[in-house]
Amino acid sequence: MLNKSYKEFSQIYDLLMNDIDYGKWTSFIMNTIGDGKKILEAACGTGNITKLLAENEYKVTAFDLSQDMLMRAYEKLERSPVVKLLNMNMTDFKIDDKFHAAICCCDGINYITFEETESFFTNIYNHLDDDSIFIFDMSTEFKYKSMFNETYVYDDGEIFYVWENMPDKENNLVDIEINFFVKDSLNKYSRINEVQTQYVHNVKKITELLKMIGFSHVEVYDDYSDKMYNNTSMRAVFCAKKEEKQ
Repeated sequence: MLNKSYKEFSQIYDLLMNDIDYGKWTSFIMNTIGDGKKILEAACGTGNITKLLAENEYKVTAFDLSQDMLMRAYEKLERSPVVKLLNMNMTDFKIDDKFHAAICCCDGINYITFEETESFFTNIYNHLDDDSIFIFDMSTEFKYKSMFNETYVYDDGEIFYVWENMPDKENNLVDIEINFFVKDSLNKYSRINEVQTQYVHNVKKITELLKMIGFSHVEVYDDYSDKMYNNTSMRAVFCAKKEEKQ
């Protein structure tokens, strides 16, 4: 099931994700889908990619399950006239519109089960025009195996956190507990505890699922680059086409 407890987590989400090259990711997306497109963005978080797309004159309808994440995205986007933000669940959303492209970044599908992923892909397919493209990423089995039973500690003076992974290999998932200690203006630390479940998906099975739903020409890249996915890729980026039916 999707994690619904993102209120406090949204406060430090951008700090946690500060190593991501959103500019590189967005350039890959724009180069793949072309100019002037109407884009559907699932699990948009705090709107980092949404903002970059809007600045490049794309019309974006973006949604997320967390209202608090959306509030931060709304502040970041400064009432952009080309962006519509919606509070929806990625497994059963319904929008009265069709789109030229769809995206889902930052491991969105790692937060839903394989069965929920089928519902999500079907919904995406039904919201796309013919001759459109669906781009999404996920953390790979190789990445999760490399972080099984690992504990990470981070400290930059302003924020300190301990990240602990608890794998459940039988059910192909990882329970993650993160304890954040954030310094305030009085040099006192407040504690934020975040517990998440991430699901480990297989690239071959995800590709087969996309094709079963109706997507064609599924290509998988190594991160947001021109290199193809391989067995040591930490992030797989899928590009799946919805072609006009003959």
